[in-house]
Amino acid sequence: MKSKAAKQQKKPSNKGKTIVLQPTVVVLATYILLLLSKIIDLTLINRENEYFSVVILQMMIFLLPAAIWCRFSGESYISHLRLKLPSLSSIPLMLSAAVLMITGGLLLSVLFDGLDSLSSNFSLYDTFISKDNGTVTSKLYLILAYAVLPAVCEEFVYRGIVCYEYEKGGVIRAVIFSSLFFGLLHFNIINLPVYLFAGAILALTLYSTRSLFGAMIVHFFYNLFGIFGQPYMNALYRLSSSGFFVFLVALLFFISAIVFCAQASRLYKKYLYRGYSADYRQPVITKPEKIRASYLEVIKAPSAIACLVVYIIALIIAWL
Repeated sequence: MKSKAAKQQKKPSNKGKTIVLQPTVVVLATYILLLLSKIIDLTLINRENEYFSVVILQMMIFLLPAAIWCRFSGESYISHLRLKLPSLSSIPLMLSAAVLMITGGLLLSVLFDGLDSLSSNFSLYDTFISKDNGTVTSKLYLILAYAVLPAVCEEFVYRGIVCYEYEKGGVIRAVIFSSLFFGLLHFNIINLPVYLFAGAILALTLYSTRSLFGAMIVHFFYNLFGIFGQPYMNALYRLSSSGFFVFLVALLFFISAIVFCAQASRLYKKYLYRGYSADYRQPVITKPEKIRASYLEVIKAPSAIACLVVYIIALIIAWL
């Protein structure tokens, strides 16, 4: 008979095991908080200081879960999120990325929803609608609450935390899943292609500039256009023929795409010439079968499934 000591050695020990949370936990938290903000009767928001309410809600929805994640990920975690200013040589790429996002978003909007997609009012998550009464103060509040803060908050979560976590399985995985969860965040199935495209461009901007602030700046310009430029696009679409509008936007789209790719290539050549570390481009997982398994791991994670459930619930609520 085997001794008790031998039997005890065969028993699996749970000591030392840690629970590894998927970054979709942070994504799920933002989804739930955003959904709660949509469910709450908007009459509860302080209408006398509506912009202040929108600012507080965005900080609670994004920065609170992100801060908790960073806190429990270790003191050095935030240093991995590329929180540094982009170089001056990155400016042409960022400008072309902003134009590419704007024109690509317009083309996809017209393609999937036609004239109705070009609303004269910019809104956040189809809940908070920007209102400009023409005063300087109102415009400044609009820029802060609807352009600056969404760019900072969303990019910190989706291009900061999510990209960093998923690039361990390759940058392609990081771009795909950060774009997917960013697209679902907006709870709008009609404009989902627009948000997926925007998310991909922002992720590529992050890696090309090696700066999270680079993605934030591009996102800011995109929001700024939505606030002040979208009404003019709506007027141009209505006054001109749809064919001319699509041709003009498509021309700008292809030009900006060419410039964006050329600038990205130039930056990567500069990084190579200067011998910059390219560790972030090398996946920790290298075997093809393990890379494929890592994609399935993300999709099958309970928190990722819960994100999809929350998205569907949000669509049902919007439909009702």
